[in-house]
Amino acid sequence: MRTVLMALALCTMTGCQPQPQQVSEPTAKEPSDMRTTVPLVRHFDPSGTEAIELDFDVAAQVNDPAPPVFIGIRIKGKDSDDAWSAYRRLRAADISAEVHLYRLQESRQVAVALERVQDKSRSEVEFITLAPDGLVSGLTPADADVSTMKAAGLVAPGVEYLELKFAGAANAPAGRYKAVVRLGQNSQMLFDTNSELLIAYSHKGK
Repeated sequence: MRTVLMALALCTMTGCQPQPQQVSEPTAKEPSDMRTTVPLVRHFDPSGTEAIELDFDVAAQVNDPAPPVFIGIRIKGKDSDDAWSAYRRLRAADISAEVHLYRLQESRQVAVALERVQDKSRSEVEFITLAPDGLVSGLTPADADVSTMKAAGLVAPGVEYLELKFAGAANAPAGRYKAVVRLGQNSQMLFDTNSELLIAYSHKGK
């Protein structure tokens, strides 16, 4: 203590100024489960019974100020066979969920219309707007935009990825959004296959 007081007295007499402590810049990237901009992933909590609520940003894409966005799951496999095996099991499981998407504007939230895919025949599908309750029965094929997934650091080498979706929005103007997902029947299969909740841009063919 005596040494500290002497140092302070000397500093006062010589007119020196306290120097701010230098803080090193973080070297690690943002953890994938902390991202709040599309695309983003979250791990499902097997013990969770409440709805999953996520606030996030949608950014305008190249030549598309209102890109298509979907809410679904991502499957990770150690190889192609592993990923496709889980994919087929989840497709057949008839997993249900209540899914809602809101655009956050000032102090209010505005519901965004979501669509799901339904088989019309062996070679045709149709898009059906979700009812106000947001109920979806079954997961359908999805194709996330790979370039934005890679740019976000969500693609690891040596891992096979496949996507399925509950529902999506054909147009999501850049801005702030909230997704609410409440899992329903047969959701245990998501935990068994180590799947992740995924909100991503849909791949658009050239």
